[in-house]
Amino acid sequence: MGTKYLTLTQLGWDHFRVVLEVARTGTLIAAARRLGVDQSTVSRRLAQVEFSTGGTIFKRNRQGLSLTRLGNEVFSRIEKMEAALLEIQGFASQGTDVTGCVTIASMEGVGSLLIARSLKAISVGYPGIEVHLITTSNHVDISRREADIFVSFFEPPSASLTTQKIADVRFHLYASDEYINGRAIMQPADLRDETFIGYIDDPTYIPSARWLEDIVEHPKIGFRATSMFSQMNAAQQGLGIVMLPSYAQAESSGLRKIVPESFTTLPLFISVQQDLPFLPHKRAVYDSLLGYLGEIAN
Repeated sequence: MGTKYLTLTQLGWDHFRVVLEVARTGTLIAAARRLGVDQSTVSRRLAQVEFSTGGTIFKRNRQGLSLTRLGNEVFSRIEKMEAALLEIQGFASQGTDVTGCVTIASMEGVGSLLIARSLKAISVGYPGIEVHLITTSNHVDISRREADIFVSFFEPPSASLTTQKIADVRFHLYASDEYINGRAIMQPADLRDETFIGYIDDPTYIPSARWLEDIVEHPKIGFRATSMFSQMNAAQQGLGIVMLPSYAQAESSGLRKIVPESFTTLPLFISVQQDLPFLPHKRAVYDSLLGYLGEIAN
């Protein structure tokens, strides 16, 4: 028996979700994983949508699948359908217990030292919410819904997101007693011949890679790492001077603040999808994070 092709008005939401997830993940297998179906089901539903729209929605390239011109038009309209469904879901759940899963993504240090500390308050206030925390040095595309909430030191460039500044975070210089070795390092001029610990010079870590240059011109770097914790541990071993945020509580790890009057300040942002206010469980986590991080980071 051959495949029964449907008209566009006969397609269900499962067909349209395939377009969303293939566009967001770039491959059939990744879309299938997110949808909880097999790859053949994704392929079949996608073929049905392309037949019903009368054109090709995706084209293949070295990276996987990308939207065609028609595909972009279809995708943007299905996103609006998704937002409307989420809005209905939010209205329908009003007055009921707040439950659901919320995924938060952030840089390693922010996630481990700030966000993780806020989770107890969320679990006490909303025991029905399950929180997933992704800490990564790689870019998380929240506009493709790889996460619900993104906390970072930069504003993601997407018109579908709402981004708000949480706080201004101070970064100071720290070193171990072993490295200082009794010397007086109190003024910027004292830093001229010192060895520093920094981030790997890669676009992924900008502006983080430039934090140090705000205080020291042409610093001599002896060790680089993508991980803030690796940098902190290296400083504890006496490898050099490291720049750390105030929330890292570096003094409790045996490091001493040097040149205390010299510091740099970076804004911390929180970003969410514009449809977030319609979903009570995501709104609850967002509001909790906004209040907690704003208080602690400052």
